[in-house]
Amino acid sequence: MRMLQHSLLLAILFFSATPVLAGDIAALEKAIKNWAMEVPPPSYKHAFVDLNEDGTDDAVVLITDNQYCGSGGCSFLVFKGTSYGFQKISSSTITTAPILVLPEKKSGWHTLSVFVAGGGAKSGQVLMRFNGTKYPNNPSAQPKVRRNELKGAKTLISDK
Repeated sequence: MRMLQHSLLLAILFFSATPVLAGDIAALEKAIKNWAMEVPPPSYKHAFVDLNEDGTDDAVVLITDNQYCGSGGCSFLVFKGTSYGFQKISSSTITTAPILVLPEKKSGWHTLSVFVAGGGAKSGQVLMRFNGTKYPNNPSAQPKVRRNELKGAKTLISDK
């Protein structure tokens, strides 16, 4: 009997710690609702990608709702995939698509590239490097991408 109880407890712990899977829209929408403090959540585009190569997909989100956009772009979020859902890692402003993931890694996370334009910023792709805690808040203050840095980049969110 004691062996059966132990086995059941292990099974419960294993299944309750199952990582979020790619395509878990419900978990992503819950995280976006918590960030925006709105129900329903604002409109958005997203991509699931393992940015820190821990075996669990993270979520890259571009909020497209007019309430979160201005002349320079829209709000941009990165969520870490965890066993209990998505945890917000960073939020940025004035971002537009395309959003790319680059092979380069900083502090264990892949570098992202977003497009900035309008709002006084010189338009173009910029580098969004992880600093050990988060990605930058203001993309327009980040370095422009050089052509050689785009080698091997993959588009996460398209401008189409």
